[in-house]
Amino acid sequence: MNDFVVVAIFNNQRETMSLRSVLERKKIPYIIQDETVVSVDPLSSMGLGNISLKVGEENIDVVKNILIKKKKEKFIIE
Repeated sequence: MNDFVVVAIFNNQRETMSLRSVLERKKIPYIIQDETVVSVDPLSSMGLGNISLKVGEENIDVVKNILIKKKKEKFIIE
């Protein structure tokens, strides 16, 4: 499997909830990093850099399209 890369950065856990179910339904492997820490202590997101969505290189375009369809394109990093 290719390395996972950051595709999007979210401000809070709520923004990742519906996305998680779509990725699981489509069987796209992903990692959501720092989700627990930010949900427990929202102010820590300033120091940690928020919640990162990582996917394999082969799924970057698919996931970006999903984010656009869900009107979450503002979270995509280039």
